[in-house]
Parts: sequence; structure tokens; C-alpha cells
Amino acid sequence: MSKARRNREQNSEKQRLKREREEFAAKKAKVRKITAIITASILAAVILIGLCGIGIYNHRLNSGEYLRSEVAASSKAIDVNGAMMNYYYNDVLNSFVDYYGSYVQYYGFDPTASAKYQSISDGESWFDYFMSGAKDNVTGYLALNEAAAAEGIALSDAELAALETRVKNTDEALYGRGVKSSDILDAKSIEALAYKYQNAKQTEFAPTDAEINERYESAPYKYQSVDFLAYSFDWSEGAVSEEEASLAAERFANAKNSDEFKSLIAEFVKKDSPDMSDETLEQTVASYEQQGALYTDGSELSEWAFTEAAVGDTKVITDESSSVTTIYMLTSEPSRDESKTVNVRHILFTEDKYGSLEKAQKKAEEILAEFESGDRSAESFALLALAWTEDENTCYNGGLYEDLAEGITLASFDDWCFYGDRKPGDCEIIQTTSGIHIVYFESSGRENWAASVADDIISERFSELSATLLSDYPVSFDDKLISNIPG
Repeated sequence: MSKARRNREQNSEKQRLKREREEFAAKKAKVRKITAIITASILAAVILIGLCGIGIYNHRLNSGEYLRSEVAASSKAIDVNGAMMNYYYNDVLNSFVDYYGSYVQYYGFDPTASAKYQSISDGESWFDYFMSGAKDNVTGYLALNEAAAAEGIALSDAELAALETRVKNTDEALYGRGVKSSDILDAKSIEALAYKYQNAKQTEFAPTDAEINERYESAPYKYQSVDFLAYSFDWSEGAVSEEEASLAAERFANAKNSDEFKSLIAEFVKKDSPDMSDETLEQTVASYEQQGALYTDGSELSEWAFTEAAVGDTKVITDESSSVTTIYMLTSEPSRDESKTVNVRHILFTEDKYGSLEKAQKKAEEILAEFESGDRSAESFALLALAWTEDENTCYNGGLYEDLAEGITLASFDDWCFYGDRKPGDCEIIQTTSGIHIVYFESSGRENWAASVADDIISERFSELSATLLSDYPVSFDDKLISNIPG
């Protein structure tokens, strides 16, 4: 074969190989392009599916659909769905925030952030803490509802209508994502029946006068109070030595009467604050007298004051753990508080709710007019309280404060209840620092000491019943579902 021919054949072969390589490269590029398109399509589909999934999940949370369709807690005959459990959870959280106000930060809780990611202690989040309270409440509510059903006690049509009014005036947003008015109504209906049953049993458990007197006579000091003077020396910081505190305490212990004891207080106060005015000194000395001190089980001071000492006696008590020596002088014999109490109902309207006191006043006038146009009974007032009051502590018992003692509530409330010739059925609008109240005077109550004895007896009897009901009607929880409640 000639050289020229060989060269032509080699060139032809090179051209063929080149074409094959170019065709392969083209096919490879095409495959890469197709693969890239497929991969991008798959990724886009995955992202779309994920976004759809998140969207669906958020929709189900925001609508409450998922939680509402599942049972979070159940007793023998009653179910609480997840949306209702969300309400109970947020009710506990809101109560905590309302009670402590701006001080919640000192407890390490930020109400603007998720409770699930805030730790209260090792292994426990704030979500766990609030949910534990919600579970306790639900356990009690369901047991009481079961017992109410067993005894034929139910909410009346009028009570259900009042609850519906209350829910209409409730901000759904306060109770978590997906919680709707219908969920709040279902949850509050369970609450309301629990309290109706509880109030009925407490009325049933009320002791007779003979039972009250018998309990009092068995341990009178538990229902009495005493007055005493007290002055302390703290020798933990080295300002005074233990020996100096002991010597000073001996001077107080030898005081012959309260005037001499007070003179010694003035001497030591003046020593610490030599520039104090006479008026301020007098006020300061008066602040060292404890009035109306109650008996405390296991207290050395209580045992001495209520069972051993006479007026004018002194006692020195040293607390080694805190390095404090305190000297006491008894200034009154133990006695029971025989002041009168009252039974009153009220409906509270606040500036926060209505935007101004003027608007709260206008609403109160509207509700009072509605009450005045009816039979003006305690029962009618109770229904209006259930529908309208912002006092969550009394909404389920018709706004009632039973055996209310003077000095417990706000001054203007006290003035209305305890001054003047109040008669059953008296009803007026008053203003306090809490807001606008419609106040209804139901009756005079027991003497203060007797009310304390009765409260103890009723509490003991109801506690026994509660233990039985919790045993008879156990409640189970779906913790997996509860963990999905937004926190």
C-alpha cells in the first residue's frame, strides 16, 4: 500500500473517531441537560410538596381542624378534644401572666415567645409547666362533670345562654392557634358544670351552728388571733455580735410593760438613725407591733402566745440558722374576731375591656337596667354575672363573695358593703381602682371567726368527696397529641 493511501486511510480513521467523539459528547451533554431538567423538576416538586405540606399543616393548626378531630383527654363518658385542651392550656398561661403582670420576667418566662423553647428547670419547659396545670384542671373538671351527670345536675338553658354571651365577648386569640368560639364554649360549659356541682355540694356540706361551735371549742386557738410587739437583732453581718444581741434581748425581756418595750425599740432605732424626726420615730416604733397574728402549727411563737403567755410576758427566740435573735411581748390575749361579714355579688366592667371608664360605666348601666327590669332576684343577678363579669374568680358562682370580711377588698367596695343600713336586694353601681362594679347585697354573713370554722369544715368534706371522685372517674391523656398543641 502506498504511503499516500495509508495517509488517506489514517486521516479517514481520525475523522471517524473525531465524529464519534463529537457525537458521544453531544449525547452526553444532552443526557446531562435532560438529567438536570429532571432533577430540577423533582426538586421543585419536593419543595412544592413541602411547602404545600407546611401550608396544609399551618392551615390545620390555624383552623383547629387537626386538634379538634382528636381526643386529648377522656373520662368515663366525656371527651376533651385537642382544641379544647389548647384552650385549657392557654387559660393557665394567661392566668399566670395576669397574676404576675410585668414580673413574669423575674420568673424567667417571656410571654411573647414560645413556651416550648423556654426552660423552667432541667428537663421541663414552661409549656410542660402550664400543661401540667391544665391537666390538673381538666382532671378535676371531668370528675365533677361525671358526678354531676350521675346526680342529674346539668346546666340550665338560661345558664347555657349566659355562657354563649360570655363567649361572644371573649377574644379567641387569647387561647391559641385554631381555638374557635365553639371550642371555648365547649370548654367553658365543662368548667361551668364543674363549678355548679361544686357549689351545690359545698352548700350541702355547710355546717350547722352546733357543728361550728363544737369545732371551735375543740381547738379555739386555731380561730383566734393575738397582738404582740417584736424587735430583732441580726448578728449575721457582724454589726452586732451574738453576745451583744443576747445582752440587748435581755433588756427587752425585762421590760415591765409595752410602753417600756416601745421605749427600748425607740432607743435602738434612734441609735441606728440618729437624724430621724420624732414623728417618723413614732411611726417606726408603731410598725413593730403585729396585730391580728394567727396561730401557726408547729410554731414556737404560736405555742407560747396562744397556750402559755399572759399579756405583758416576753419571750426571746434565737434562730441559729439565720443568726437572728427576736424578742416578743404579748400585748393582747388570744381572741376570736366577732366582726360581721356580708354576702354580696358583683359584676365587674374594666377600662381595659371597654376602652375607657366612661364606656365601662355605660355598659354597667345597661346591664343594671336589664336587671332592674326583671325580678331582681339573686338568681337573675347570678346569670348576668356569668354572662358579663370580668372577675374570673366569681363568674361561675354568680359573682358571689360569701362571708366577706371588712378590709379584704378595696376601700370603696368596703364602704358600700359595710357602711350604712344595707338591706337584701340593694343594688348599685360603684367605682373602684379595679373598674366599675354593679354590687348586689344578698345578706349578712356569719361572724368572722365562725366563717373561718365553717370554711375549714366545708373544705374538709369537699376534699374527701374530691378524692373519691378522682378515684371513681379517672382521666386519661393522649400526650402525643398534646405535644402537638402550639406552645
